[in-house]
Amino acid sequence: MTIIPNSRLPELSTPARINAGSSPTPLTLIDTEVSRHDVETPQDKGERSLARLYAQALNQPPGSDEKPGQRTVKDIPPASAFGQWRTLLHEILDSPQMKSWAAEKGVSLSARNIIDINGTLYVPGSFGFGTVDLREFVGWPLLKSVVTALAGSGTSVRSDTATTARISDIGQFYGHSLPFDPSLSPSEQEASITDYIAGWDRKGTLGADSSNLPSKMDLDRYTAQLGDQNNQTTVIAVVPKLAAEASKGIMEDLASASEQSNLTEDEYLEVSKQSKRQRMQTALDTPIDIDPASSYALNHGLKPGVAVTLREYIEAHGLLVPTEPSELEAIAKSLASPPLEKPAHGNMGGALSWPTLLSNQDQRQLSRVVDDVLKTEPEGDLLEYLTRDIELDENAVKNDPRRVIDDILKSSNAQTLGRAAEQEIGEIASSEPINDWVLAALHVSLEKQNVFTSPSLSTRTNIAGFDLNSVAGRSASYIRAALADYLIQTGKATPRTVDLAVFVLLSRKAPELLVKDIPESLVKGSHAWVTFTTAVARIEAQSPGSTSSMTYAQIMLRHELAPVTRADKLVESLAQTDALKDWGRNNGLLGGNAEDKYPDTKMNEIRFEFSKQVFELSNASNTFAMESPDLHKWAVAEIKSQNPHLSEEQIKEKVLDPKESGILESLGPYSLLDIFLNTRDYLNDIDFSKYTSRSKSIDLNAITVKSGSRADIKSRFENGVELYFNRFEAAVQAQTKYLISTLPIEDREIIEHGKVSVAREMSVSTNNSGASDKKSTPGTLVVRSEFKDREGNESTHTYEINIASNTISKRDDLNDREIAPLPDDFNAGVSSTFLEPLVPDGDHDETALQGSSLNTVNDTPNSYFSEKTRYIADAMVKSVDIRDTEEKLRGKTTFDTEVPFWAKAEYFARGLIPGYNAINNFIDGKWREGLVDLSFDVFGFLLSGVGGAAKAIGSGLQAGATAGQAFAYGAKKLARGAIGALNPADPVGLGLAGVQSGLEALDRHARQGDRASRPIFKYDLVNTFRGVDNATIGTATMQGATEDVAATQKNGKWYALDPVSKQPYGLPLKDFSPSN
Repeated sequence: MTIIPNSRLPELSTPARINAGSSPTPLTLIDTEVSRHDVETPQDKGERSLARLYAQALNQPPGSDEKPGQRTVKDIPPASAFGQWRTLLHEILDSPQMKSWAAEKGVSLSARNIIDINGTLYVPGSFGFGTVDLREFVGWPLLKSVVTALAGSGTSVRSDTATTARISDIGQFYGHSLPFDPSLSPSEQEASITDYIAGWDRKGTLGADSSNLPSKMDLDRYTAQLGDQNNQTTVIAVVPKLAAEASKGIMEDLASASEQSNLTEDEYLEVSKQSKRQRMQTALDTPIDIDPASSYALNHGLKPGVAVTLREYIEAHGLLVPTEPSELEAIAKSLASPPLEKPAHGNMGGALSWPTLLSNQDQRQLSRVVDDVLKTEPEGDLLEYLTRDIELDENAVKNDPRRVIDDILKSSNAQTLGRAAEQEIGEIASSEPINDWVLAALHVSLEKQNVFTSPSLSTRTNIAGFDLNSVAGRSASYIRAALADYLIQTGKATPRTVDLAVFVLLSRKAPELLVKDIPESLVKGSHAWVTFTTAVARIEAQSPGSTSSMTYAQIMLRHELAPVTRADKLVESLAQTDALKDWGRNNGLLGGNAEDKYPDTKMNEIRFEFSKQVFELSNASNTFAMESPDLHKWAVAEIKSQNPHLSEEQIKEKVLDPKESGILESLGPYSLLDIFLNTRDYLNDIDFSKYTSRSKSIDLNAITVKSGSRADIKSRFENGVELYFNRFEAAVQAQTKYLISTLPIEDREIIEHGKVSVAREMSVSTNNSGASDKKSTPGTLVVRSEFKDREGNESTHTYEINIASNTISKRDDLNDREIAPLPDDFNAGVSSTFLEPLVPDGDHDETALQGSSLNTVNDTPNSYFSEKTRYIADAMVKSVDIRDTEEKLRGKTTFDTEVPFWAKAEYFARGLIPGYNAINNFIDGKWREGLVDLSFDVFGFLLSGVGGAAKAIGSGLQAGATAGQAFAYGAKKLARGAIGALNPADPVGLGLAGVQSGLEALDRHARQGDRASRPIFKYDLVNTFRGVDNATIGTATMQGATEDVAATQKNGKWYALDPVSKQPYGLPLKDFSPSN
């Protein structure tokens, strides 16, 4: 097996850029053919022709309001270098992908549009220029590369046409400064222009040094990428239709099979499988037209007009072959997703972020370089030294730390350090070697303890000596603050530099902690944290460092795109495995391990328990979101189904009078609904001849109700109510358990290991005659723990759990209040508060509430699944006591169509559900409060589309709408946030990917230096070496073991080859031996 180091696994898992060609490299400078040969080429003729047109435009008298640089050159020779790049720019602007995006954004692709290299499109309008964010365009990376090439010494270009351009755009492409100066007199200006033209007219071309122009190799590569982009657009357009046709065909096959009464269940399942295979095969056999200029066509030798099947296209681009319509749709969604930003300096790891880890020996040598640099300096740490001459603005550090880091890297101190590392350790193959060394030195200096520990501590859970496992159950903001305090206390940073130190460390080690707008209720170690960190890891693999500029909502919405490449699927699996370790530690299922390594059997247990919890919480979340059974609604639907000529309003209209009194318990007039629900004889037809109608629109002779239909509705309703109450109680149990399990560890230890008493707070008011009124708040519970810590110190702690507000809060004011049964007598005219013991129904271990010693326990309590937590959760069910409420409400209801008991019961239940009040906030116009309540539900599942649902509710529903109705109006729970544990991915299967990729160490998902935890891939070697000089396969020592590696020569030394960028990287391979 040949193994190729690869630094571009991120790009392979970025569906939006699946072209088979290599990624853009920095623009290189080459000589043109003219400079090597005496034969004049078409490009040389084009350059001379363009120079003449340019000179003529310079000498034209300007218009009255025209700036000199705005003069237009027409008929630009397409063979000139500028003409070729302008042609490519307009091919991009005229591409189906760009036109579709522009139409969606309502943007006119005018000839006067200005494109900025930073991603802003300036669109002319009646009142100046409007702006559009081009970074949302899927093809922006390619467009940016072409615009950057055309901008030359500038920062933007005007689109104009392929054969027209401003002289300023032409000048900046060739690196010219225009000779216009408003302070000159007309004669002086004319002389300045003449001198300027004379400076290059001797050669007859604008490019005095053709090596300063963007290379022909870059032009060809970008042209191929445009072809790949066009192919992608074709696939995006055809796939949804194919998925819909396949889905429809499968449904038709199943409907036909269901009509065959003699089919067994197994036979029906076989029909389902066969239908799916055949329908998907038909979809995958669909021919796809391929752009002949694309890298795919060039690499496969395809002639113009030759199509390939969708399957061939999918397999060639490393995509997972879909086996059902939903997977096919996922491919289209992923391909159409906006590209991720590629921030400068990535994850701030520098040389520590190379695909092959900088060895521990090299890291120690780099640490000694830092010591040597600092030994004559007054600063005590590297970050202070690097920022000595830089004024650190607090707002800039917090809001734009990357700009501050960029300023640091440009400083003389950083250059001194980088050159010292390069001289001492070796010259590296990198576009920014000094930056790579300086950033790596920052990490090494901050994490010196780890660098000089053998074996090294877990690179995932240990940050500069700070143990992330110690902050389980805490929010991201708390963890950042705790890390900052630790760095200051240990002298690794100062108050002046600590924010920069935190940013640098977390960018590489825990980027999830830098994401913006993370809800405070999202805590480390929860199931929602597992989903969140997995989502972050997927994005970081595609674009290192990008998540620090994204919001929590953006991260989670991006995560809804299911993996469609083998690489992305592997990243997701590895990332979730890491996150499950945190979940297992936080839930008391895994013990401490400094190396962060656990056997597969233990991790399989964790996956099972995690899936079990997520399943339980998801069901509870669905229960809180669903509508309770509604007898009225079902009855109206039943009447209408039998009498389609009636409207809902007519069915509910009270216009019917009985001919005799006493037919129904309540006084009339009645509605059809009243009669349907309240006529005592459910089995026989309703005799409408006993009623008269006040409305001409309701003809009683034309109304029929089938015998037995009312009994069916009633039975269905009673069963539904019982099921709803069962599910509601289970949801209350799950919520209580989840609240306890997300407490900080110290509070969970107090509850789990203390002697616990459970009570409810009772308010008793007695009037002067001695009559007492006893009240408690449903859905609240008091939990007291008599706790003894490891030193033997005893203390009392009281907590209040409130499921309506979804909180557990300390109630120190109740610590001295006795928990005891209520007295038999109360003093007249006095109001008092008591804590009454609350014992749940069901069987519970008598010892469940007893205390236990902490001295024999070193790990986190298993709070969610413990017997003590179950006891408390069952007590909460009794506090809610929805069944007792139901019985009381049934007893008060005499006529089901007034205010029926189930409506009152639902109102009672909804008042206990967090988020119910949020709906009312929306209806009342309190949009901000409602959005916060509903964007992140009580069980840690993210909801999307809430704003639109709220507006629909506000305009279309009555006050009192339920959370379930919000879902009916468009809000939804993000599906991929509610999935359980993934099956661990098998890297062996990735060998079939057929894309230019190789070995990826995935530092965050493997202990440093641990070869056993690193995935290994085998990929297409033919594409790897296409277009690369002096490259071969050989062996070298990597991470302490001899491995096959692809390498290329640079300055007489062998370097590992990145097969995607086709560039060398890292330190020279010390013992590389080329193969034969």
